Amino acid sequence: PQRVYVSFGISSPSDPKSFAIPPNDPNWESPPAEVTFTDDVDLVWMFPHMHVRGKDMTYRLVYPDGTSETVLSVPHYDFNWQLGYDLARPVHVPKGTRLVVTAHYDNSVNNKFNPDPTKTVYYGDMTWEEMMFPFFSVVVDKGADPKGLIRIERGRQSNGA
Repeated sequence: PQRVYVSFGISSPSDPKSFAIPPNDPNWESPPAEVTFTDDVDLVWMFPHMHVRGKDMTYRLVYPDGTSETVLSVPHYDFNWQLGYDLARPVHVPKGTRLVVTAHYDNSVNNKFNPDPTKTVYYGDMTWEEMMFPFFSVVVDKGADPKGLIRIERGRQSNGA
């Protein structure tokens, strides 16, 4: 094949100082996850992942000329209905473009899935903790180095890619 499919998992900063959802906060905004593409890619798939307090997630591209485009907005995230989104048409992403992903959380009594709105919630793998983990996939020319396609600007990358 002339092109290859590459998947990534990134995260917002997950240290307790950056990621601590206060008790009874109905709309806490996590720090964003940000990467810069170091090569031209075609964005083809996105998969927002949070736990039971997840409220919404937005993927936005900021192009080198400063213009921006929202490529995915999930305004009513539901942990029980986690969906991957295949794009009808790939979005061409030129080298130097930033992907900025933001998310909000509901740690209040209004969230019927919240196990305890009176506690601060930190980043973690368990469902009773929280997570801000946007996955995405791109298609690139077969000669591109998959490990060098993105540079983390804020947050971290999962093992893999």
